[in-house]
Amino acid sequence: MKRYLAIALLAIVVAGPLALPAQGADPKPSIKIDKPAAMNASKQVVVGSFVVAFLIERRDSAKAGGGLLGSGFGGKSSARSRLAGLTDADFQAATDAAYADFERQITAAGYTVADRAQVLAAVTEGGAKAQENGAEKDLILGRDSKAEARLFAPSGWGGPLIAREFLGLMSPGGFNGTHSAVMMSMKGQQFAKASGQAVVNVFYVVDFAQAETYGGAFRNVSAVNVKAGLATVPEASKLVVFAPKGQIGTATLREPIAVGGAFGEFADTQSGGEKALNTAANIIGFLGGVGTNSSKKYTMTADPVAWRSGLTELMSTTNAQFTAAMNGAR
Repeated sequence: MKRYLAIALLAIVVAGPLALPAQGADPKPSIKIDKPAAMNASKQVVVGSFVVAFLIERRDSAKAGGGLLGSGFGGKSSARSRLAGLTDADFQAATDAAYADFERQITAAGYTVADRAQVLAAVTEGGAKAQENGAEKDLILGRDSKAEARLFAPSGWGGPLIAREFLGLMSPGGFNGTHSAVMMSMKGQQFAKASGQAVVNVFYVVDFAQAETYGGAFRNVSAVNVKAGLATVPEASKLVVFAPKGQIGTATLREPIAVGGAFGEFADTQSGGEKALNTAANIIGFLGGVGTNSSKKYTMTADPVAWRSGLTELMSTTNAQFTAAMNGAR
């Protein structure tokens, strides 16, 4: 497989399996904590929700404005990447393992984890509605990056429950989705006050590829560089605690956590017809002085065994960072 592909002035680069160094416990990725006192207000906790959002498609773009003279000769680069080769059973098993590791780590940190049946009853009777495992959601990763994700909760939990604190970068799913998220948070807070147990809610977003963009108003060229890999997405990945005294503590990942390795085959999957249309349009654009555009399609076909191994490492490291943030916040 070629490690780099370039097209005219608009270079879109695709690399083989990501070879990033594994992110260990030292140094810690940046985690922002809001209301630290609420994060570790009680060692008696119940997990209200645990959701892993697996990105299955991402769309990244960059645009050049034409340089200092504003000639318009810049054009736009875009890349659409998809994840393939995995089944619902793979996602579900990975989610189950991630939660088991999370519970093990917070227990080792001194927390007592209660059965969630009562908090589940409280939030669902209050109007929160779990979605089906595998439900698809749109996420905004950045100004020029959007993604589609599939959501999973641990087996036997009735499906993903989304608190309102996890909305913002993710589409709520209309009025019903917004109402459910609001009630999940309101009833979860009420349960924490009544029971004296802190309600912990976890939302992780897992990426299969990373994209770097190059462009801007004063650039003559634009580019989108895409690499395969596994990472926990910052800003969208959070841990929220409803404390018994009414405060809400939030830990937000500010830097990605990544693991290196070969998790499958990352390949250019643009058809011959699509390439021909790109070429024809670029000839017209070039002759007209309006710049050339380039679009690419890539597919990450995962090896289920290698992907599961990498995800186990990624989730364990992510759990460790959030457990440390929660346990050391007092």
